[in-house]
Amino acid sequence: MILVAFAAAAIFNLDCTGTTFIGAGLDAVKKQNQTPYAETFRIDLNAERWCSGKCETTAHIYRVSPTMIMLKLEQDEKIGSESFISLNREDGSIIDRTRGIGTFIVMNTGKCQPAPFTGFPARKF
Repeated sequence: MILVAFAAAAIFNLDCTGTTFIGAGLDAVKKQNQTPYAETFRIDLNAERWCSGKCETTAHIYRVSPTMIMLKLEQDEKIGSESFISLNREDGSIIDRTRGIGTFIVMNTGKCQPAPFTGFPARKF
């Protein structure tokens, strides 16, 4: 019984809401560059897989620790771009940031609540 509860705790959805900031440098924090943010993530810590939105494909979880889940981290030092999604397991906060060439960023911040796992897409092979 305990093993079943432990396994269930490692497979879940997260419903996240907050604010999207879009712009270059400090322009991103101006009110006119902010919109509401809402995203659902499906996470299986045991299989190290995750997806978001319609969940048409899954991706590998970059790193898991007792206090953080880093769903992805992509960096291209040649052009100065970076993209990551980080979830704080203690306070439920999310930072989903993409920095393009120069100072242009798209950043989603907010809070996430656990929800029942709704599954991954079927594999073709």
